[in-house]
Amino acid sequence: MFNLLALQLDGLEWAYLIVGILLVLVVVATLIVQIIVVVGYWKGNRTTNSLGMTGGKFARKLLDENGMPEVQVRECTFLRMWFFGNHYSISKRTVFLRALTINKTSVTSVALAAQKVALAEQHRDGVKSMIVRSRLQAFGIFSPTLFLPLVIAGLLVDLFVTESFICTLIAFIVGVVFIFFSLLTTLLNIPVERRANKRAEEMLAQVLTEEENEQVHKIFRSYMMQYVMQFVVAVLRILQLILKALLKMRANQKK
Repeated sequence: MFNLLALQLDGLEWAYLIVGILLVLVVVATLIVQIIVVVGYWKGNRTTNSLGMTGGKFARKLLDENGMPEVQVRECTFLRMWFFGNHYSISKRTVFLRALTINKTSVTSVALAAQKVALAEQHRDGVKSMIVRSRLQAFGIFSPTLFLPLVIAGLLVDLFVTESFICTLIAFIVGVVFIFFSLLTTLLNIPVERRANKRAEEMLAQVLTEEENEQVHKIFRSYMMQYVMQFVVAVLRILQLILKALLKMRANQKK
């Protein structure tokens, strides 16, 4: 059966199959990491912090103490929560926190509030990687989803209108450019978030207990593992999309 499969598949098809298998394995590993993140978040969210402060009030306190009184702290709207979660917006100059973060007096709440304040600091200090990552964030969310429909649209135009290959080629190039920016965004997440985690731990070390700080460190470490796994998934997913588009383009040429 394996020999028969080998005869039926060429190099491009083999590459698509191998990338697909690797993607499944990495996605499973990513899900395991996400479970670790959720468990750490849940444990920290059940533990009341020794400050007795909500995430929102703690974020406000840190912003004021670190010379950023103009930065606002707001609760996420539904769409912001869905697409971005807890985050700092460079365009709004606002720390957006989920309802369970902004209103709860847990260890997780103050940890995430401090981390987003650290991102605001990077923006204030003009850290280029953070600013570029933030400006390209939309590409990171939507580009992988739009790539294949864009190529298919190019194929249909060529098939029924131009009867050439030009629209498909243009759509493919534009899609690859979008995906490049998406990959860059995912890659920049790692150093930007690592820097923010380190700064947040420095701020929290001064106000939380040793046990609480150890809990915060574990939460941040789990999040970093998640970012690394997301980058690997993004690379494999992009390879899969490109290979799939190439297979469709080749099939269209044979018709």
